[in-house]
Amino acid sequence: MGLTKPIRDPIVKNMKTLFLKDMRYRQARVVLTALGITVLISLILLLGGIMNGMRIQARQYVESTGADLWISAEGSGGAFIGFSLVVEEYMAFLNAGQGLVPDSASPLVFAQARPTVRGKSTKAIVVGYKLGQLGGPKRAIEGRMFTPSNFEDYRPEDPVPYEVVVDEKMGLEIGEQITLGDEKVRVVGKTSSLMFVLDTPLLFMDVRIAQKLLLGNTPHVNMMIAKVNENFPIPEVATQYDEFETIETRTLRQTVGNIIEYYVDEPMKAVQFLRVMLWLAAGILVGMITYVTMLEKTQEIGVLKAIGAANSYVMSLLLKQVALMSAVGVILGLALSYVFAAAAPIFVKINFAESIIVACISFIVCCGSGYLAARKAITVDPMIAFRGEI
Repeated sequence: MGLTKPIRDPIVKNMKTLFLKDMRYRQARVVLTALGITVLISLILLLGGIMNGMRIQARQYVESTGADLWISAEGSGGAFIGFSLVVEEYMAFLNAGQGLVPDSASPLVFAQARPTVRGKSTKAIVVGYKLGQLGGPKRAIEGRMFTPSNFEDYRPEDPVPYEVVVDEKMGLEIGEQITLGDEKVRVVGKTSSLMFVLDTPLLFMDVRIAQKLLLGNTPHVNMMIAKVNENFPIPEVATQYDEFETIETRTLRQTVGNIIEYYVDEPMKAVQFLRVMLWLAAGILVGMITYVTMLEKTQEIGVLKAIGAANSYVMSLLLKQVALMSAVGVILGLALSYVFAAAAPIFVKINFAESIIVACISFIVCCGSGYLAARKAITVDPMIAFRGEI
């Protein structure tokens, strides 16, 4: 007994940092494991962030208009997801309709276009509306708003200048020109945070200019939008106007739902499937890496048990290593995902609550795999471990 104590005391003292020394000895494996966790977490969060960003942009413009009702042609399937043309003059009855704010019914052209910007064809959506009514911004954060048409009704001879207001993210300067069809349109103002899904820029212009450029100079518009009197329930008013045979009427909530389903959920089904598969891959790969790393320590575990280390101590030693690697990988993954989101060429919005859930699940998977491997390793007989047999 007297000889055992001086020998064991230094060993027990060094055992407190043994798990760190072992990690330094196997630093390549430790770095690769942490890096694998980092990359997987970053990819999962970025895919989720892309879809969250698309949903936010799908709502931005529609909610910014202040409209409660979105009215399209019968059979179009909705204001944004089908082909709709209505004649503005035929919709004049809406301005005196029951349940609506007087004179709030506003014509709107909302159509995809391929403008030429600085010599390069790009995607965009033209939004034509009447300045001062529903449908677009009422003021510019830089420059000025476009010059409105001179007449309330449609007149082909109305000499409206070809002017447009764009989002500041397009990087255009006041006075620059873009080409729409065969016409040059001059940028006179800028708005902020009004982009459509996948950073599709919105080009705001007078409804008459939009009709000339996109609809062959006809009196048609894509839809009418209106505001409901606060004393009337919006769903009931929408149902009332939806009964007309020539139009379809949707509430703001229904319209946003249609846009998200058509522009986000349907096209991104493959991405959602990929994200689920990535979750599975993350669990399997991280679990395998952690499991193999633990089993590689069988000989070291045999030595520890031979000198009297208890199973509980060996288990805590192994789990400390797994927890540290997992924590480093998770933290780096969270940090890098936000860095990549900020640098992404499209709008990416990572949900904080979702990122915490992903981090917690990944940490639990890693530690669980390490625990299973450690349970197997500590049951190995020291003599077998010395021979390198598992």
